[in-house]
This record gives sequence, structure tokens and C-alpha cells, in this order.
Amino acid sequence: MSTHETAGLLSTVTETLAEIGFDEAELAQATSDWKLRAELGLSSVETTELQLALKQRFGVTVDLWDQDDYTLGQLAELVAEQRSRS
Repeated sequence: MSTHETAGLLSTVTETLAEIGFDEAELAQATSDWKLRAELGLSSVETTELQLALKQRFGVTVDLWDQDDYTLGQLAELVAEQRSRS
């Protein structure tokens, strides 16, 4: 995946987080190495909401429970991988 594609997916992931209620000003400062739970404070309910939102937006199923704490960059890569398989 190119740097441009990664940046685009990262932007879309942060937009998705904003749609489920995360502070847009905080997300604007987020970098690809920010962790969903450690830096953003993603709760278990928000994790489920994010999974559903990614399914609706991209048509992919990403299991956010299979690792301790994904970074935004890792999440963008997972979405890209899932999209390339479908």
C-alpha cells in the first residue's frame, strides 16, 4: 500500500472515530502511532461501535479484540488488507 493510500485510509478511520463521538480536535492531532485504547481511550462499547462503523463504511470485518491495542496506522492497514481480499 502506498503512503498516499495509507494517509487516505488513516484519514477515513479518524473520520469514522469522529462519527461515533470522538473529539475532532483531538483526532486532528492524532498520529498513526496513537493507540486506540491507550491514547484515544476507546472503551469496549466504542470498540464495538467502531467495528460496526468500519463494516458499514468499508464492507470489511476487522476484529479489534484479537490484539491488546491497535494503533491508528495498524487499523488503517487492516482495513486495506480486508478491502484487497474482497
